[in-house]
Amino acid sequence: MHNPLEEMYSYERWAINALLVVVFLVVVGVGLHEIGTSNPLSESLYQHYLNPIWGESSGDSGYNYYNTITYAVVLGLFVVAISWWLRRLGIDSSDASVIALLPFVTWAAFGEIVEDAEMFGTGLAPYFVSPGIHFQGAFWVVLAGAAAYSHNDSKADDEWVSAKIESIATLMILLQLVIYGTSISGSSTVSAGQISMWPMLLAASVALLTPRLLRSSISGFTPVQRMVYLVGMGGSMIFLGALLSFSAANPPPTENLWPPVVVIGVPVSLAFVMYTQGKPAADELASRGFVAGILPPGLTEGEYHALSSPDKDLIEELRLKASMAQPLIFLAVAGQLLDGLATWIGIDFFGYHEKHVLSSGIIDLFDTALTFTAVKLGLGALIWYFFAIADFEHRQQHLRLLIGVAMLIVGMAPGLRDVGRLALGV
Repeated sequence: MHNPLEEMYSYERWAINALLVVVFLVVVGVGLHEIGTSNPLSESLYQHYLNPIWGESSGDSGYNYYNTITYAVVLGLFVVAISWWLRRLGIDSSDASVIALLPFVTWAAFGEIVEDAEMFGTGLAPYFVSPGIHFQGAFWVVLAGAAAYSHNDSKADDEWVSAKIESIATLMILLQLVIYGTSISGSSTVSAGQISMWPMLLAASVALLTPRLLRSSISGFTPVQRMVYLVGMGGSMIFLGALLSFSAANPPPTENLWPPVVVIGVPVSLAFVMYTQGKPAADELASRGFVAGILPPGLTEGEYHALSSPDKDLIEELRLKASMAQPLIFLAVAGQLLDGLATWIGIDFFGYHEKHVLSSGIIDLFDTALTFTAVKLGLGALIWYFFAIADFEHRQQHLRLLIGVAMLIVGMAPGLRDVGRLALGV
């Protein structure tokens, strides 16, 4: 039987084909390099992409125009390609999926800070540098989701399924502890004997209890959402424990403790204001069965624009406010502001430098990182306005979800990494 959800848009097919070409070029470039064959592809690949990643794990090699543009394009291709895959699998595209993925933002941020503190062994350190950290996080998301997918149609109150999800999530958290804990304990920073691992072991113990401790708070999630959320939370706790061990051995200066309050507090306040301002409008639309930015099933964007009805008038009247209450949007906006504040305080107050070439150019315009904060705030406003006025067809919900999550990750993750690194003084 024909299933419209499995149909590919032409842009999805183009994205998948483009990614296959990228993978092919990388494999050929690395392969030719390994067999000692000199060629322009391998030289360009190592000069502009691979060497900066390996250099970053032992210093601060920074970014260049080539890899910055390429990473942005590849991220966009992944967003489009994965949206089709998730739609075909029938994965829930609601706000609950945004919340389920949120722990992997802290997972990435904490992991990068652990790498900044040189607590990983040389074998794992390069994989905690962007973009490797995001591929690694995606691996755990896919692994966790796959482990729970066969139970995704089960009822939320199915005790047997819940118990199985908790058991598998605990095993995946334990696997992370073994992989990352072994690397951390064997690193030169820790093996020198100056850092006690007791704080990390205590945090890891809590991480292993996370599936049971959070049982009631995630009862409304699907099995896939629960598994992804728990595995991300457990991994974040393990990395947080490593950072607690580091800070116990190397107490941060007291003057470094105020930035997290500002960098995290201001975006949280903005998110709260957006949610409270938009909730009444979102609730009114929900009472009619509508979600701002998502068209009803079977209605195309062209048909919606040609439509004339009281329901459309209500949607158009409330969509700007209603969109502010969606976690996908207010978290993405808050994440951009968080990144802007962390960069401003780190550079202008504590002497850090910006390694991203585009960001550095913005900062150099007026010789202050406050310029970057203003640009980030403007970008956040643009993200809100885009989602507020864009009309996604019902079967484009996964594309909408992934665009928002991508904007959230590229803002919040580096912002948390920057302020965490600053707080620890590394």
